[in-house]
Amino acid sequence: MTQSDRSESLCGICQEISLDQMGVSDDGKMQRHQPTYLALKQSMEKGCVLCRFIWDALGRDISREGDRGADALAHVSNKYPGREISLVAWPGVTPTGYLDRIQIITSGEIPDVDTDDEADDRAADPSMHPDHQFALSGVLDIFAYPDDAAAWHGGVTGRPLPTTDGSSDTDCAFATGCLQQCLSKHVGCGQPGENPLLPTRVLDLEPSDGSQLPYLLHTNGLRGQYSTLSHCWGGHVPITTRSDNIEEHKKAVSNLPPTFRDAVHISRRLGIRYLWIDSLCILQDSKEDWEKESAKMGEIYKLSVLTIAARAARNAMDGCFLSRSNHAPACQLEYRSSDGQVVGSIYVRDPLFEIERLTQTPLDSRGWVLQEKLLSPRILYYGAQQLYWECRQTSVRQDGKYHYIQQDAVRHAMWKERMDIFAPFQSVYPNFNRIPPDWTEARHRLAARMRQWYNLVEEYSSRQLTYDTDKLPAIAGIAKEWAKSAGLSYVAGLWREDILAGLLWYRGKEATDPPVSSTLPSWSWARYRGKLNFWAADDSTFGFSDYFCEFVNLSFRPSGALGSYGDVVEARLELRGRVLPVRHATRISLGRNFLVGPNIVGRGGEEIGVAKFDTSLSPSDELFVLPVHAGVGDVGYGAYYAAGLLLSPVGTEEDTFRRVGYVNMERGHGEGWFDTRSAADYFQDIATKTLFLI
Repeated sequence: MTQSDRSESLCGICQEISLDQMGVSDDGKMQRHQPTYLALKQSMEKGCVLCRFIWDALGRDISREGDRGADALAHVSNKYPGREISLVAWPGVTPTGYLDRIQIITSGEIPDVDTDDEADDRAADPSMHPDHQFALSGVLDIFAYPDDAAAWHGGVTGRPLPTTDGSSDTDCAFATGCLQQCLSKHVGCGQPGENPLLPTRVLDLEPSDGSQLPYLLHTNGLRGQYSTLSHCWGGHVPITTRSDNIEEHKKAVSNLPPTFRDAVHISRRLGIRYLWIDSLCILQDSKEDWEKESAKMGEIYKLSVLTIAARAARNAMDGCFLSRSNHAPACQLEYRSSDGQVVGSIYVRDPLFEIERLTQTPLDSRGWVLQEKLLSPRILYYGAQQLYWECRQTSVRQDGKYHYIQQDAVRHAMWKERMDIFAPFQSVYPNFNRIPPDWTEARHRLAARMRQWYNLVEEYSSRQLTYDTDKLPAIAGIAKEWAKSAGLSYVAGLWREDILAGLLWYRGKEATDPPVSSTLPSWSWARYRGKLNFWAADDSTFGFSDYFCEFVNLSFRPSGALGSYGDVVEARLELRGRVLPVRHATRISLGRNFLVGPNIVGRGGEEIGVAKFDTSLSPSDELFVLPVHAGVGDVGYGAYYAAGLLLSPVGTEEDTFRRVGYVNMERGHGEGWFDTRSAADYFQDIATKTLFLI
């Protein structure tokens, strides 16, 4: 862009923008921009590209619904034209630190509206929502070319998005650099030592020049470095290893689909001789081989030197290498030295250009991939727009964003950290169940770790599985690592030591489809397909909660090679608690404060609470409520809540029940459910008994 072009596309204020004038986010120094929203709007309408970018970014702060945000901001600028706009480099931390964004800050307040129809006005006008009575803000993504002074002197780490497809020398150099840096410098990622035992079968990729086809190698205790492939099956995989072609594959594996072929190419260029791909290294027509190898799946990914993730590929035919259209509209700004001389350029990307959402890619919708992602020490993602690197110590991507990969890297780092969460306790208390009750800090920390497990299962439950029978196997590797670190006992997706909290799960969106497993106990979340929520995502047994129930015993019989980490049969949970007979009532509306009223009432018609059913019930089903937990919390307008299970008796077996739902009970101060008595008082009148859940 020439100086003339730049002058025509930027207003006078934007032409004077300078990184050294706007400061960084922690020094309080800002560069003033337009004096008002109205001035910003007028400059944008006159053709200033950067004012348009700022306008769009602020519009997104009002609404994420496209034009609606811009319309709302236009309304604000006309009705309340005040608010000075300032810019600050963000999240720059030191003069030698990194700069990858400009934050837009507005000052001044929109006056509160005081009308009889205030609530209706706010519903119709986003600008009248209380959240928008304060200053708006926005973010602009900035970048510089690597050989520009703005990059090597100004600390701008953002880079232009690549236009290559992932297979170029530049892409390979990025991948090689990340891998070598991690292997040589990152102590937390595991330094190279003795090579691990290879999985039972791998693809041997020698010679590395590709002059020969890869072949399937039965390793027989051989050691070596290997890579793994994380990919979407997409319903049909065009090539698998079966009993009738394994001998052929031991000679050569030909006609590889693009995703597999690209993984071979990547491994060879990175100098990795062996590659593990599930559909080729496990006999797909052998239940025995699948059970044996799937039991090792977590360990396979954990010990691999690198996982290659085909993040944007919907199936094996899409490949890792995808053509890219990364030509986001950008605005050029001058970068000046300390003496005011123009020595380089920075570029501002259009905030409406959609950066790849890493949590919404085809790969991240798959159930098995969560385990592959959390256990792999290093992952190289081939995305739709660029390559991404993640290891236990850092996250990097080709556009130079080290510290922010949407929310994905942050969450990934948290899950990684959880693998070692109990290490501080193990030297004193090898089994944390023996931690003294008065060790308050430790118990609070342990409660927090258990809540993290329930959050993890919530995340996992929203993902898809090709086979419903994989529900527990696909998370078994994570559970094994968790148990190994903490000394916990795991059965059917729950932890024996936190069993009461683990029972309090419920299905999302009024799901009533039948269970996908007939062998798992009724109280296991793994029986069902679809999104789950846990009460214990906010609390757990270790958090000093009040419980109506007492855990007595748990018996079961493993049914496969995964033992208690897979499917179990004849599971029987023994509890001590109070059981109240109830019936299902018609759901009613309680007005604006509550979406629905109680649908579970006592035999006398007294309100008990709202149930979320596990599956469809018959009107003739006999129902009981087993209160499990009670406590004080910030629940709606109330201060007291309780949670429990909805049970149905099993045949003629005395005091034996199956779980059919989850019940939430709460009351406010003088209104709502339990107006005259708390839930605790209500159930205290019922005798405690021993009962069994199957």
